[in-house]
Amino acid sequence: MRVNRAFTLLCSFTLAFGATFAVVVSASGDVSHPTRITAALLGIIILHAIGYQRLWFSREVFLSIGLLGYEVLSLSWTDYIKVATATMPAMVNFTLSLILFSALAAYHNVRALLAGMFAGFIAAAILYTLTSGFPFSYPEDFSYNTIASMYLIGLFITLTFGAYIRSTVLPASVGAVLLVLIAATTSIKTNLGIGLGVIGAGLLYFKLSTRGLLKTVAVVAVIGGGIAYGISENPALTERLQTGLARVSTGFAVLTNRESDAGNIGLGNRQGWKREGLKGWIANPVFGNGVEGFRADFGITSHSTPIDLLYNSGLIGFALFYAIFASIAWRLVTARNAKRRNIRARIAMVLIAYTFISLSGIVYYDQFLSIFVALSAGLMVRLERESVPVRSGAKVFGSAVNA
Repeated sequence: MRVNRAFTLLCSFTLAFGATFAVVVSASGDVSHPTRITAALLGIIILHAIGYQRLWFSREVFLSIGLLGYEVLSLSWTDYIKVATATMPAMVNFTLSLILFSALAAYHNVRALLAGMFAGFIAAAILYTLTSGFPFSYPEDFSYNTIASMYLIGLFITLTFGAYIRSTVLPASVGAVLLVLIAATTSIKTNLGIGLGVIGAGLLYFKLSTRGLLKTVAVVAVIGGGIAYGISENPALTERLQTGLARVSTGFAVLTNRESDAGNIGLGNRQGWKREGLKGWIANPVFGNGVEGFRADFGITSHSTPIDLLYNSGLIGFALFYAIFASIAWRLVTARNAKRRNIRARIAMVLIAYTFISLSGIVYYDQFLSIFVALSAGLMVRLERESVPVRSGAKVFGSAVNA
């Protein structure tokens, strides 16, 4: 029995590691061949299905499938098929990723799942640093928003894993590093989104957040002292750290003035794209102008998920996508299990962050968002069912592998 349980936990860890590693490497590396990650996602889904003979289709998954189906249907009235079909693989991968991580969150041991996801993210993040040099060097064609989103999902996984294993050291130490890396990317929307998320979650879960903050500050002070001493004894490491901190300081400086730069992402252009997007949406408010209609007409996205969805997919696509956010919010509002309020606080923080990020970025095919949605929905369902008394002979969702 112990051998079987150990093997089951190892399988859960391995699947979670492989799925997270594949998504992070694909999104942060070479995305010119999206079929590679499609094949990887399908392969891991098949491996899960072999072991568990079932998938979990939450309402978030159904909404994503509905949005994908509508996008496929809207190809029939899309004028620029070549532009549109370039985006469809990303939307397919978003849905496949949501299906995969929903199944993992539903049926696998939670601690093994989160440990595998944490290890998979750390391995992929280290690989990215080794291949790109970031934050110690600035890569050419650096996609700062994508990399910031990568570190954001890593932060969520780290905080959630730390909460489940009742550790303050892990989220405080690794989380602090990830926050520095996010700042170093200079992604304004991600940095501000996290700030708003922290404030919002702090207000919603005030007592819990206050206790957590006091513990975190104490742990960070102790760990920081040890790290500082170790660095001071290593001149080479000190030099590399100084290079990284210089990049971070540059990031904070850019956060304050990027919108005033003369580049093509200035505030004036964003306001212009908003006006054009709303005008185009009014012309076809229900069904929209077709997949990637805005990009085809203006040569660029609107840099806003609501505007892009309204222009391209009308009210139908807009409603299907933001219903996913509303669904997670509703799960938070209706949650009754007080045992894991710390988990809900973390979900609320990242939900607020992604909601803000979506206002000035395109996230409706962001696979990191799909991981957040799947993990959040799966964990909240399991937590709620843990609080419901189980009758003799009744079968509980994921009971065979509950942590």
